[in-house]
Amino acid sequence: MKTSRRQIIYFYKDMKKKKLLGILPSYAGGGAEKIMLMYFHNFQKRPFFFKLLVVNNDGPLKTKLVDSIEYKYKRLFNSIPKIISYIRKKKFNIVYSTFPHITIALIISKLLRLHNCNIVVRQPNMLYPSLSYSFKLRIIRFLYLRLINMADVIVVTSKAMREEALKNNFNKNKVFLLPNPLDIRNIRKNVIPERKSGLAVKLVFVGRLSYQKGLDRVLGLFSKIDNIELSIIGQGEQRKLLENLVKDNKIEEKITFCGFIPSPYNVIAGADYLFLPSRWEGMPNCVLESLALGTPVIAFKDIITLNDLTFNIKNKTITMLENEESLLAYLRGLRPRKDKLNPMLRKSLLNNSLSEAAYRKKLDKIISSKL
Repeated sequence: MKTSRRQIIYFYKDMKKKKLLGILPSYAGGGAEKIMLMYFHNFQKRPFFFKLLVVNNDGPLKTKLVDSIEYKYKRLFNSIPKIISYIRKKKFNIVYSTFPHITIALIISKLLRLHNCNIVVRQPNMLYPSLSYSFKLRIIRFLYLRLINMADVIVVTSKAMREEALKNNFNKNKVFLLPNPLDIRNIRKNVIPERKSGLAVKLVFVGRLSYQKGLDRVLGLFSKIDNIELSIIGQGEQRKLLENLVKDNKIEEKITFCGFIPSPYNVIAGADYLFLPSRWEGMPNCVLESLALGTPVIAFKDIITLNDLTFNIKNKTITMLENEESLLAYLRGLRPRKDKLNPMLRKSLLNNSLSEAAYRKKLDKIISSKL
């Protein structure tokens, strides 16, 4: 079969592409994992060859749509020799990390001359709250802050994260603000609002069941409120603790643990409010998704990154509360939506958003500019 001139040109163009390896701890169902997997989709007409390395091939987001190599290590530390060997063997030019402990390992191994890749970091959370609540995390923060300027690109997702980075002497020429993407049309496509029967106000939480998400500090409030129910979508290390809190407070009829749901959009669209009592966040994807589905958001002021969504805070489609006491007073005043018996998909509450295609294009351009 004769090879066309165009095919030959494309072949030589591909030969010149830089090789980019993304490193993910697992397929856990968090926002950082979702963003990483999204970025590694749709390789056509992009400036890099992409490969994803997953340290532990377990988790609900496991997909066949991404070109990946998967290991079965339970701990990142044990996988480092194999990761470095793979980087050297396949001659990658760029490595991309979105978790601090992986970033530290990549930078130290570069300092030891075990690889010579450009390092791209996407920071998923505010540094100080996320790396402060245990001795181990404080060690990680200490190392991260002293090594991070060895990275070539540092992507943050909100103005608050950028301010924190610059206050901690990150190289301003390496810090790029790139909001999380959201395709409103795709989110809303084929959504049929789903709502449990009954006249109670329906709240929904979506996220990992962890200390960060703050459910442990608010579940007890539901024993003091009538006519409100909470559906909890997600898995995580705090599930048993939260189930015990529900049992101890005798609120089993008000709280439902739904586990991980790959596409929770029907439930979010049918709820009265998305409930996010987190102690901190980067830029939570679930908030953007909820607003796109027309469902307003209740959160704490602790999530200072939400201040970027000024349009929604001003029109009160995002309500930011000071503490548990003010939350209790606010919850007592809630009423269910007017169409509670037959919920319809409400119009999007997002003022604007960055599409996934635009996000990939912008990040590709940022990385290319720093090589």
